[in-house]
Amino acid sequence: MNHDGVAEVLAGNRESKTLQAGAGALVMFRGRNAMHRVPPVVGDITRMLVVLAYNSTPGIALSESARMTFYGRL
Repeated sequence: MNHDGVAEVLAGNRESKTLQAGAGALVMFRGRNAMHRVPPVVGDITRMLVVLAYNSTPGIALSESARMTFYGRL
């Protein structure tokens, strides 16, 4: 986690990198460890979001908040 670097970007003291991706692009990254944002969805086409997640430690489960986000129920 780069808390100091994120603080510098938010304060305007460091430039962020921009990825130019066209319609239909597949982008994979560690969202938890990468400062990111996406433009708003406009038009009639739904934006598809796929989350690939795993835990290497047995017995780890998603939080209630994450389960509601991913599955819409507990």
